[in-house]
Amino acid sequence: MFKVLDKIKVLEDWPQPEAGAPEPCVYADDTRLLIRYYTENEKIAVIKFPLVSIFKFGSPNDEALGGHPLIKKGLEYYSVHKVENSFWVAELEKQNSVHPQHDTNRFLKDKQHYIFTFHDSTLEVVANEAEYWSPIVNVVSTEEEAKKIFIEAQNA
Repeated sequence: MFKVLDKIKVLEDWPQPEAGAPEPCVYADDTRLLIRYYTENEKIAVIKFPLVSIFKFGSPNDEALGGHPLIKKGLEYYSVHKVENSFWVAELEKQNSVHPQHDTNRFLKDKQHYIFTFHDSTLEVVANEAEYWSPIVNVVSTEEEAKKIFIEAQNA
């Protein structure tokens, strides 16, 4: 088990959401999650997480973000974050520990916790990342390009 510290880092090289109306759209199935939103530089981001353990999407909005348990740990408005030593990941590991073949190190090895803070919502994702399971980040200029990527990723 790792030490839970909930250390938050803004992912500066990821497309940051527009502050006004990023209009996030989420698609998920048993393993993948796709998110599409408008960025701060008037582009459209489409991000695919190929192997997701769990996600939550909705509250809090920007007016209630101050009540998020990680706000004092560095959570910022209208940003994309990675949480290191995440309490949520530790909680998932504890839940999974009843599995007869559970291995703590193997379970924790590839887990990454992301937080996207939008104007009207927040998206939190715990994804597995490895050589073939890394997030795919696309930034495009037009709705047509974004739709094409979003639909192709759903059908892949």
